[in-house]
Amino acid sequence: MFYIYEHIRPDTGMVFYVGKGCGNRCNSLRRNVHWKRIVAKAGGFTVRKIVENIDEELAFLAEQERIDQLKKLGFNLCNATNGGEGVSGYKHTQNTKKVLSISMKNTMKTYAKVLSQKQMGNNNSAKKEGVGDKISKALTGRKLSAETKTKIGQPRGKNAKARKITYLGKTFDCIKDLSDFLGINYRTVLTRLRNNKPLEDASK
Repeated sequence: MFYIYEHIRPDTGMVFYVGKGCGNRCNSLRRNVHWKRIVAKAGGFTVRKIVENIDEELAFLAEQERIDQLKKLGFNLCNATNGGEGVSGYKHTQNTKKVLSISMKNTMKTYAKVLSQKQMGNNNSAKKEGVGDKISKALTGRKLSAETKTKIGQPRGKNAKARKITYLGKTFDCIKDLSDFLGINYRTVLTRLRNNKPLEDASK
């Protein structure tokens, strides 16, 4: 089985490489010249696996989609290609790409959900038995003011009280957008920002 991994600069916390592999490939130093120059300048690299236990065909597509996603977000990657090719130069049919794309999206959703639950922890009161029913009953019949309804209906970042935040040179419309980008629970991000704690530790 295969996995998708990212290499991160320890000096900036930014992703600079995305790869597919199995075994100990993610720690291998057999890379292109550009990769070696970045690692030398950054003083090393850290590894983060973003998807695990998938077959090779899905791994090809997952690698390609992740590279495309990061490039659109402005990340300067040192990947020599756009991924999804492999040493054999295997090319998928359009139908296979469609099927794999759906499978990949489901895999990423499941991964994000598991990660979120793990970060929230088992002591979260909202997860305790009976708490959900109590909250639901307490809110039943509650009427919202016109102002509150307007705020709820506004897109993220449009709310006048939304707080813009800059992280690693990127500006986000609100803290929720930043938490989605990092894959870290919103409350965790909010708490760490309030206490001036680094976000990098929360993503490990």
